[in-house]
Amino acid sequence: MSRIDDLLSQMTLDEKISMLAGADLWHSVPVPRLGIPQFKTTDGPNGARGAWGSMASPSVATPVGIALGATWNPEIVEKVGNVLADELKAKGAHILLAPTVNIHRTPIAGRNFECYSEDPFLSGMMASAYIKGIQDKGLGACIKHFIANDQEYERFSISSEVDERTLREIYLEPFRIAIRNSNPWAVMSSYNRVNGVYACEYDHSLLEILKGEWNYDGIVMSDWFGTYDEGVPSGGLDIEMPGPARWMAAEVVKKALESGTLTEERLNDKVRRLLGVLEKAGLFENPNLQPEKGEDKPEHRAIIRAAAQEAIVLLKNDGILPLANVKTIAMIGPYARTAQILGGGSSSVTPHYTVSPFDGVNDPEGKDVLVEAAAGSFIYKSLPAPAPETLSTPGGESGLRLSLFAGTEFAGEPLYVETTTRVQHGWFDKSVPQVPQDNFLHADGRTLHAAGKRTSYPVSFCNGMGAPLS
Repeated sequence: MSRIDDLLSQMTLDEKISMLAGADLWHSVPVPRLGIPQFKTTDGPNGARGAWGSMASPSVATPVGIALGATWNPEIVEKVGNVLADELKAKGAHILLAPTVNIHRTPIAGRNFECYSEDPFLSGMMASAYIKGIQDKGLGACIKHFIANDQEYERFSISSEVDERTLREIYLEPFRIAIRNSNPWAVMSSYNRVNGVYACEYDHSLLEILKGEWNYDGIVMSDWFGTYDEGVPSGGLDIEMPGPARWMAAEVVKKALESGTLTEERLNDKVRRLLGVLEKAGLFENPNLQPEKGEDKPEHRAIIRAAAQEAIVLLKNDGILPLANVKTIAMIGPYARTAQILGGGSSSVTPHYTVSPFDGVNDPEGKDVLVEAAAGSFIYKSLPAPAPETLSTPGGESGLRLSLFAGTEFAGEPLYVETTTRVQHGWFDKSVPQVPQDNFLHADGRTLHAAGKRTSYPVSFCNGMGAPLS
């Protein structure tokens, strides 16, 4: 009898059900009585961020999906996957929530940057290489978002109406290719409905095609908070994320078992798949979770730089390049002097270092070419944060002094203090250190150096989900 079958035979019903949802934002639920450990996930696709969001240790920022697609080079993408596997280890995680293989249907789709292409074959081949690079090092990938999640408009409620041929030839194809070639540990269901049914409950894609025709043996996890009603336990979803359980709660699962919409056989299949992830990750032998850290390695830099170089696409050159006999270069745009790391939401990382376009071109020692930058037209949705180099603490340290307080008053000593060059912080759910997660404030005493004038002002936020207090 295999270890998984042995454990499954010893588990109580409540223990089995407990594994069908996460413990928190990033971890699965362990079963200590039987020595069943937990695995940890972390966000991607262009870097392993870690559990603490913008307060996590720095990460390698890889070229985003659309850039990797532009390389047309699976070999370099596989090397990027190797880097991300190292990053997973550094963050003490086991599954990277990536790659994204949704299709570019419109140029203004907000998440095009993290997907590879409008071409299903190219997307599938890039994803295959990316997943192989991660999983060759004993870590896992979670391909997403399954299925037909190709626009952001009303993504929690919209229904993608897709006929069978289109579904298979365009939207399923990159998943099919990647699963055939590289067998990712996990597949993430999408937020939207497909032909009127929520993707996390769509039996045609999850049970008939993914687990049936394709014989997929990994887990299906929900997108974060992407479950909606009591139909969740009965379908092909194996784990609801994040935890604690909502529609995979014990009373909901038991109700499905009693009604017959969920069979004991299917419940055991879900748990068997989850135990399989623990076995692949070697967690039965090494169950202890590791602390997060940031590792800025020269070999990682070399791979990321090579991938970025291959991602550059010159559409047309009318004899302008290479530049010759140039005396002045003008760089125009709001991010000419600010390194803008493309990404948002689940693709956000804090890189180890950045180089702005201006700094990348300008040579302080150069005598022949003058490089100048101008902001041009501003594109900010809200007032941008001050540049880190313009800030200093009352004690003279360079950067932003961030203090976290419990409660809704700045009372007593702060529970967490940090001086940081990160001037924008976003907090999601339980991702703030050392303070009550549902009731805290932050204050930063910013000292601006502008036009020879020093101005201090405090900014404070309360949690909830980072909603402003004052």
